[in-house]
Amino acid sequence: MKFLKEIMTLSLTLSAGMVFLGCGGGGDSVTAGTTAATTTTLSGTVADGYLVGAKVCLDKNRNDLCDADEPFVLTDATGRYTFILPDKDATILPIVVEADENTTDLDTNTSIGKKWHFKAVAGQGRFISPLSTLVAQEMEWNTTLTVEQAMANLQKELGIDINASVDYIAANHTKAHNAAKIIAHSLANTETDLTTLAPAVHPRLIRLLAAKQIRSQIARIQSNAIDGNISYLCDVNTTDVATQIAELNTTIASSLSPQLQADLLFMWEEERLARDVYLVMYAKWGAKVFTNIANNGEQVHMESLKSMIDKYGVSTTGYKEPAQPGVFVNQDLQALYTTLVTTGNLSLTEAYKVGVLIEQTDIADLDQRLLPSDLPSDIRAVYENLRKGSENHLAAFNKQL
Repeated sequence: MKFLKEIMTLSLTLSAGMVFLGCGGGGDSVTAGTTAATTTTLSGTVADGYLVGAKVCLDKNRNDLCDADEPFVLTDATGRYTFILPDKDATILPIVVEADENTTDLDTNTSIGKKWHFKAVAGQGRFISPLSTLVAQEMEWNTTLTVEQAMANLQKELGIDINASVDYIAANHTKAHNAAKIIAHSLANTETDLTTLAPAVHPRLIRLLAAKQIRSQIARIQSNAIDGNISYLCDVNTTDVATQIAELNTTIASSLSPQLQADLLFMWEEERLARDVYLVMYAKWGAKVFTNIANNGEQVHMESLKSMIDKYGVSTTGYKEPAQPGVFVNQDLQALYTTLVTTGNLSLTEAYKVGVLIEQTDIADLDQRLLPSDLPSDIRAVYENLRKGSENHLAAFNKQL
């Protein structure tokens, strides 16, 4: 906020000789390379055994579902998926896998016969499996964990020397592969039973509770994996599912300090300011850099922040959804929006300079919000990914000047 107020006291007629922040890396998570200046390739493999015909989607709103407006692809005959993405920011998202009854498991060369749901946290999509799912779900109910810590926890509990990011099939790691088979079938069985008992509960919570139940039986999974008993199924706790869900919600929504809650709301609106200004600049000047960043970058940033707001139960009283473009609850942002649009309407060059200023402001504000030591790891990951995206956007606008 301090940086924002300082920026508002400066003239927005930026001199041609001002020093811009340097171009920085990307918001890539698991990129295999870029196919063109404006696209990024995202690829990986899905397994219990390698799965053919499984739906892989980028979870833009982090609700553990493949929604209709989210990018998706199907795994090929070897279990691999590939996205060609229009903007690097899209690669900062978690990945969800929805396999249906007709998806083929190459371990058996038959259909799996039941719906399976796997996931991977952002940056860990090279190999998505039941193991990566337990890692991602543990990070949901224990927000202080890093992905490395969550992987180490699972390795220790399963007694394996391979982490969830490694292809256990290619590595010929029988124990990990056996454990994955047991977990895959147990997750599906548990999700089905819990959904039947609590059909009104959001699938994200059902899947999270299923993972928590499976995790409580990890010693038995380890034992059966060692013995090669891959038909073993974990027990399903069907006692008072509503209470189990309520307890899980309480764990997830561990209280954020008032300042951390305010920070989330502020950054959510600041990302919307960027989107709204860029759409106005596109309407005025027709330069595609504005609409590309607005729709493929800032919109994704907003959705990532909103997912954290929803997850932690932060009150959005007074905030309208969808919000009217150019209208903000925070009055500093409201004043800045007006000034930026006025300046950007002067010329295309000034519009590009407005883009530079917005991205510099975003970076500075995110740096401040990354400082607290009590910042949960998932919110920290979102802020860090947003910062990388802003560096990409800054480089794009600098290139136009």
